[in-house]
Amino acid sequence: MNDVGQKISVCLLTYNHVDLIKSTLKSILQQTISAYEVIVSDDCSTDGTWDQILKISQEDCRIRPIQTPRNLGMPGNANFAVEKSTRPYIALLHHDDIYRENLLEKWAELMETSLDIGFVFNSYAVYGSNKIYSESIPGGRVDGPWLLDRFLFPHWGCVIRGTAMIRRTAWEDIGGMREKYRLLADIDCWMRLCMRWSAGYVPEPLITVRHQRPSYYPDIYKGERWSWIRQRCLYEIHAINRLEHLRRRDLSARFRWFYFRLRLSLETAKWITYALVKRKFDMIATCEESATTYDQMWLRMFRGIVYHGVKHFG
Repeated sequence: MNDVGQKISVCLLTYNHVDLIKSTLKSILQQTISAYEVIVSDDCSTDGTWDQILKISQEDCRIRPIQTPRNLGMPGNANFAVEKSTRPYIALLHHDDIYRENLLEKWAELMETSLDIGFVFNSYAVYGSNKIYSESIPGGRVDGPWLLDRFLFPHWGCVIRGTAMIRRTAWEDIGGMREKYRLLADIDCWMRLCMRWSAGYVPEPLITVRHQRPSYYPDIYKGERWSWIRQRCLYEIHAINRLEHLRRRDLSARFRWFYFRLRLSLETAKWITYALVKRKFDMIATCEESATTYDQMWLRMFRGIVYHGVKHFG
């Protein structure tokens, strides 16, 4: 199994995590296989993370540190790092997680079983708790469109985090991440991969996530922070990928599209109602930022009435 390490480019994306980067890198460097390369791509950190990376790389020659020409955000950094790598399997990892010692082995083992597997992901543990993020997905090879229809399209959240092993030919097939979607670009990436490739799933918590964001983090990196603009971005990702997917379907596609627009409209109406009930007037004042071309007419009317009513009556 050690031979497979020669096929793997670990692309670790970093930004302003000076206190965590050492432990994250340690877990990457202690894998059960060998000969994999480790590219650490720093997105112009300002807190000493880059200096820490350079120091660690001097102690371990397996690390190849690179830095983006300017702050690109997560998807831009991912595209930059992958462009600097050459091997057929891309292990896309993040700066604040802890990786089990057999992560790369488990991922590559699945990747090796079938040439049509475009990416491999797994369940996750949460640092400092007993919580496990696991899904009722069968372990092994998973049909891409099935994963799309059963797990990615039905939910606004995503069962796949930004960490996975991706086959280079699959990455190139979809053109990498679309940077306009910012921190949600990975969701778009998984959807596009599922339309063209199978997936692989390891039902074990191979990754422990640490939900730590320094207070000085810019908003673009705070993926968990709710906003109308973030919601609209999520809607756009779902819509554009559904339209592409439905072109491959039968006459039921029209009903499925109508149902999606209804779900989208109900989701937005839910948040507007929440803002009304909780008297969150800042949310109402900016609710027009949620508008998309996919909104149903009743939602447009409801949003307009609430927005202008609150604006008029204060």
